[in-house]
Amino acid sequence: MKFVFVDAENVGVKGVERVKATLADKVFVFSKSNGIKQYCEKELFHHLSDYPNGQNQADFYIISYLSRVLSTLDQQALISAHFELFSNDESLISAFEFQCRKLGAKFRIARTKDEVVVPIVPNIKSSSVSAEQKIYAALESPKNLDPSFQEQLGLSRQAFTKAVNALSSGNKIKRSEKDKKKWVQC
Repeated sequence: MKFVFVDAENVGVKGVERVKATLADKVFVFSKSNGIKQYCEKELFHHLSDYPNGQNQADFYIISYLSRVLSTLDQQALISAHFELFSNDESLISAFEFQCRKLGAKFRIARTKDEVVVPIVPNIKSSSVSAEQKIYAALESPKNLDPSFQEQLGLSRQAFTKAVNALSSGNKIKRSEKDKKKWVQC
């Protein structure tokens, strides 16, 4: 039996499409993208997205899931099992290899670096409003620029940070006079 772990946050939909599995194989795809979720449903892959937002959260969940699977297999099942990881993230690859080697499991790493992979942005909204416009409009009154505000606007961390930096350097937003932890329109 083969256990395949796909870091779709890293390899995108092209990486998920590269997975070759039979019905007996277990394929775990880690992503918050609805497009990848739909692809997984069509291919009968397990789509996992119930991890926190933030840097490396999918990676932590992948290693946690791998450890869980490794610990539930008896020695006979472990001998016949094969583990695969689809990712280009060297830190995740190192942790995956370590876990597999520790219990003597057979594994393979499938890197997709040679291919052009378009990253999947979670929860893509079909609107023409830019991240900068969303943030600027929301800062009519002073607000903290924290993860809850980012999620409220439906922006990825990268898009949020880039837009805040652009607005700040363009003198469109500034720290509030009354509370320096909050930001407001200039």
